[in-house]
Amino acid sequence: MSTDHLDLAPGSQHTGMASLTLGISAFLALGTLPALPYLVLLALPLGVAAVASGIRALRHGAAAPSGRITSVTGIALGSLGILGWAALMVLWYLVDQAVSH
Repeated sequence: MSTDHLDLAPGSQHTGMASLTLGISAFLALGTLPALPYLVLLALPLGVAAVASGIRALRHGAAAPSGRITSVTGIALGSLGILGWAALMVLWYLVDQAVSH
């Protein structure tokens, strides 16, 4: 998935928008659990992509303070997506073990 075009502002400065977009997507994927449980599995790849994109934007110099804030917010939301995914996998495993015994 190429998100490089989302990271570049007209002045070729990284804005962190890709990280924020992917982070929001990862976080929202967790919210689909009651209606679409398998969509939650998208939280992991979206979260990883959000963190990677945010770090890339910060390393390449998100020039404006708003770009840095956007990148950090994307990283935080992506991390929540990853942690939420991991927590759900542990919960599903524990439930499966409890039901099978």
